[in-house]
Amino acid sequence: MSQATLLEEVVQWSPETCQQQLKAVLPKLVSIHHNTNSWNEHISVLQIIVNMFLPHLPPSELEEECFSKILPKVVVMFTGLLEEIAKHIGDLSSQNTELHTFLRNILQMMVQTLETLSACVRHVCALDEATSLESIRSLPSCILHILKDTFQHCKDSEIVYSGRLSLVGDLLQGLFREAYSLQKCLMELLDKISLENSASEEEISDIVTVIHSLLDICSVISNLDIALHANTWKFIIKQSVKYQSLVEEHLRHSDLVTFLCEDLLASLQNSLEMAEQMQQSDLKEILQCPEYKVFQKTTKMCRFFTNTLVHYIKEFNPFLSKFCSRFHQLYLQILSKFPPCTSAPSVPVVLVEELSSGVLVPMDAMLTQLLPMRPFVECVLTPAQNKVVLKCKLSADSFGFAAKTSALSYDPKPPVGVC
Repeated sequence: MSQATLLEEVVQWSPETCQQQLKAVLPKLVSIHHNTNSWNEHISVLQIIVNMFLPHLPPSELEEECFSKILPKVVVMFTGLLEEIAKHIGDLSSQNTELHTFLRNILQMMVQTLETLSACVRHVCALDEATSLESIRSLPSCILHILKDTFQHCKDSEIVYSGRLSLVGDLLQGLFREAYSLQKCLMELLDKISLENSASEEEISDIVTVIHSLLDICSVISNLDIALHANTWKFIIKQSVKYQSLVEEHLRHSDLVTFLCEDLLASLQNSLEMAEQMQQSDLKEILQCPEYKVFQKTTKMCRFFTNTLVHYIKEFNPFLSKFCSRFHQLYLQILSKFPPCTSAPSVPVVLVEELSSGVLVPMDAMLTQLLPMRPFVECVLTPAQNKVVLKCKLSADSFGFAAKTSALSYDPKPPVGVC
């Protein structure tokens, strides 16, 4: 039976026939999928495997018989689709109907790929028995690779498609929606998995790779979608704490600190810019401004990032002594955005108070976590840092903070928890 004949016949099979023919036909389908260079055939075979045969495969065989064999090719094909867009996008126009149709077909195949991967994840999530990371280890790495490329393509779309975005905008929106849904499904699946303290080095490496891959995705989606950005960060910290004893020595703490601080400062800047647009003196007018709802969302993100940073510092304190200077710098940068600092932007008082409760109050909790750390105290009390402090008129709370650090600096014994 030829490949074409086999595919034509298989698509008409009932679930019972698929189950009966699983052992005989699945290897043939996997071979066709691996060897094909046709995008259309690749998508077609992938959908057949996932939708018709995957439900009948025992959970213990998912990785060995399916995921490890088909998912690497999925990544290769998806990357090829993106490269094909980059190769031809310069000639896209409404007059060039053939190329227009060609590129839309490519984007549609990318959407179908994400849909099929979502079906994979939903199938694993629906399994009655507990899923181990080892039994699906190719699935997260494949999906996270494709998600990052997809979000990057969506982020760069205005530049990539230039003035021709309207020709493919509907498909790009669909692509983003599918990627959003796929990441949400994957995080739900990973949340159900539990590693034991006796987890193998491979399993530990896999979960660390997941955390770092999501961290890389965070850097891409920060300006794409507020909810996705926040939920991704929430999941990163949750997984890091969940497997703390296994992963704490392997995490890229430098990147975690850098990205958290940058995202907090970016959210604060967005909030202040929105607040500056609302210069009405009347409180009622301010609350009725359309910008006020946006301000509330950005302020909520400020509170989220500040609380996330506090939680992260609390859990991984012993690994953060080398970043004390960055934390101190962050504290000063945030203080400089609020009165009575002379460099603070002109913002209605009511908005300053709202933003202050979301940022400055949690920052006090951050100081509580950092003050017992001698490197932080030494950092604050160095002459160079003191010059920075003197450039800004600090609030009474800030002087209280300096007094606390001065008092701690004379303790000859290292504080508990310092490396």
